[in-house]
Amino acid sequence: MFKKINQTLITKYPLIWNLKFIWILLTVLVFNFIAFINGFLFFNKKSQLQESGLYEVFFNTGIAIYYVLIGVIIGVIWLYFYIKNNRFKSNYPTSRNYLFKEFLAVFFIIFLMFYVPNSFKTGLKLRVSNYMSEEQYLKDINIINRTQGFTLQPEFGYDNYSRNLSVPAFDSLVSEKETRELYEKNKRDYLRENPTYSYNAFLEPYFRNPEFETLLQDYFPERFSYTKIYFNQTYQPLKKNTSSTDSFQEEMAYPVAVDSLSILDSVSYANTVNASGKPDVYYNLASLYSYSSLAFENPKDSTLNHQFYDEQWIALLQKNDRKAIENLLNNYTDLLKKQEIGYQFKHKNWIDYLPQYPYYFIDHILNSRELVAKDQSKSKTEDYINQDSLNKVYENIEFAKYNSTWLEHIQYYLLIALILTVLIITFRFSSFKVWLISLIGAGILAILGSVFGISIDASIGYTQFTPYIILFVFYVAFIAITLIGLRSKKYKVLTGVNLNWFVATNIFIGIVMLSFYTDFRSEMLYDSTNQISIYELRQTNKELLMLQHFAEIFLYINPILYLISFYFIINLYKKWQAMPEE
Repeated sequence: MFKKINQTLITKYPLIWNLKFIWILLTVLVFNFIAFINGFLFFNKKSQLQESGLYEVFFNTGIAIYYVLIGVIIGVIWLYFYIKNNRFKSNYPTSRNYLFKEFLAVFFIIFLMFYVPNSFKTGLKLRVSNYMSEEQYLKDINIINRTQGFTLQPEFGYDNYSRNLSVPAFDSLVSEKETRELYEKNKRDYLRENPTYSYNAFLEPYFRNPEFETLLQDYFPERFSYTKIYFNQTYQPLKKNTSSTDSFQEEMAYPVAVDSLSILDSVSYANTVNASGKPDVYYNLASLYSYSSLAFENPKDSTLNHQFYDEQWIALLQKNDRKAIENLLNNYTDLLKKQEIGYQFKHKNWIDYLPQYPYYFIDHILNSRELVAKDQSKSKTEDYINQDSLNKVYENIEFAKYNSTWLEHIQYYLLIALILTVLIITFRFSSFKVWLISLIGAGILAILGSVFGISIDASIGYTQFTPYIILFVFYVAFIAITLIGLRSKKYKVLTGVNLNWFVATNIFIGIVMLSFYTDFRSEMLYDSTNQISIYELRQTNKELLMLQHFAEIFLYINPILYLISFYFIINLYKKWQAMPEE
């Protein structure tokens, strides 16, 4: 049977026979199928859903090593049979279309071999997505969205900077006019002392400004303390900001004053001393009212959005219905039990840690098990709730159900496959001597390029454009030497080496040129007199953001452009092959 198939291929489809295309294609497809089944069976216990790198397990746990070893064995065996016969080097009449089909076939096979990690991940995501029905998932995230604020985790924001909606209990005490007046006063005072700096913009809504908190302190003298209860200063707008510029400026406008994880390594309630040696004073105005965060978006009902849950949250607190709150807490702990996630309330019930009506000022922080466990004495006495692990479970399920794609990282697999294909095809199209010189010479050129770069920087001063200039000079030189050699029909080895270098450089030249133009525009747009770094400029300037976005898209387009260009380059190899031997 196999003999008959081979005989048919060699007489009617010589390219398929020479490539051993059917056999290698079946082998690689089976290889990917095994990876898919392996990924599907990998998920076998609930605790795996709590892992933050669940979908990167192929690389993180060493599974990739076994697949690499098997892939190398398959590749070596295939290349051995494929390289044995070379009609092009044997001067057998070969059309450009034939050679181009050969290039495409090799590229396709190598790409499939590198697609194995995605096959593994696809199987894993399929298993995770079927772990829970969509109906149950939507029901569970609704409980999380309604209850998460009661977990009193230090990484959440509970100050006025964090909230989005008006709270009459606070906003009736301090008006927007008062807040703006104090803001303008603080701004004038700051700029008088620091004329070269800028002052933070006035935030909307007005109660998010630090001046509002300052004015609010006068109404709650009983919240005065020498001990600070630390919560993170975070903000999540009601609507996702599609403008990267605006979101970056919002992030920079009010810096996070506290890193909760570093604080919790020591204490969550801290006494500090100022420069004069006197203890710092605080007003602990963190309140449940100020919590505003959407843990999970509902993919099926857009009305169940951030604003909806914020309104429900404030209404629940205003009603002061402790029974309704307790029901939510019970539903939440049921989820913890179902997902086998730890929590402990031995010393008090959860609801007893929650602040009281009417202002809900927070006096307690509930740590997670991981943070408490750093101090063994605390782990025996403190209650905790592992909120982060529960969220991670549903984040992993959400990703598998709604956010996964089989195209993930495909642009990098295409690029790697293209590089290896060029390595193999240049070996097929040129002599071994020329190919080996090209390979060794590429390393020597890289060293020479580094030396030239250092010399240029030493003579005219450092510039980030030096590597681009050197690469462009080399690229033009490859083209010029190749064309001169083909026209004169002399120096076959030198011409072949430069032709190989030109073909290899073509893979990256578009990416490099785009990167060069982006850096060039960054330098043109940068104003050293402004209080903004190049990094911040890249994150805020619309033109530079557009160029960065185009660069991401170009990674997908680049292989297609290269394939088109290689179709015409094949004629250069045919002309080179016809050159007389030296």
